[in-house]
Amino acid sequence: MFDRLIDHAALFPPASMELDEALTEDRAARSSQHAELLNRFVVPAARVSELPDEMPPLSAVLPDAAGAAQLEGDDRVRAVELRLEGARPRPADLLAAYRSLEPLDVTTYFELVFDDGWRDAVPAAIGAVAAVGGRVKVRCGGEHVPSVDQLALVVACCREAGVRFKATAGLHRAVRRGDEHGFLNLMAAVTAPRERIGAVLAEEHAGALEVRPESRDLFDGFGSCSWREPIDDLRALGRLS
Repeated sequence: MFDRLIDHAALFPPASMELDEALTEDRAARSSQHAELLNRFVVPAARVSELPDEMPPLSAVLPDAAGAAQLEGDDRVRAVELRLEGARPRPADLLAAYRSLEPLDVTTYFELVFDDGWRDAVPAAIGAVAAVGGRVKVRCGGEHVPSVDQLALVVACCREAGVRFKATAGLHRAVRRGDEHGFLNLMAAVTAPRERIGAVLAEEHAGALEVRPESRDLFDGFGSCSWREPIDDLRALGRLS
């Protein structure tokens, strides 16, 4: 259930490690007792060329679709991540972006943008991503922390549209604490009845969360600058030995 759950994003805030330090930390993660929880190494697309030849699978964060050209032919890159230009992208623009990325033949994530019209924009954006064959990325921390209601809508819409998604930022902890979302909450919410998704995301007691293996049929995992904190939390909760 937790295999390949964490995309290691040590180069990104709040860790913001230097490249050598991030690579050392990533090697430690992949030689640890729980190496199976690690998935891709997340890197800005412009820095892929700085990496050594021997690397785990990479997820490259692009500033725009035009940046995909610099990644062509690099077999290490298995996914790309691109922020949508707005909360409700024009289908034609999204299709053009997807076609620019298509030659890479990798998994493509489009990061959602929230605005005041999110109740209408989120379903529209996820529907547009589904239409082009992409996957969704939702940011759970940083400059904008989505509310429980906003995140619940993302989960519900991805499930209804059959769109796989990943999360990123703000998910170091397994269970919700105050305003911080928990990744176990998110996993449990994926399989919860629609009317219960918000309550599951808001739950602060680990014992009340029913996390099923089938959540991974929709939830690809989450990006985290720390691999130690999520694993330590799972061990403290008895979810890992």
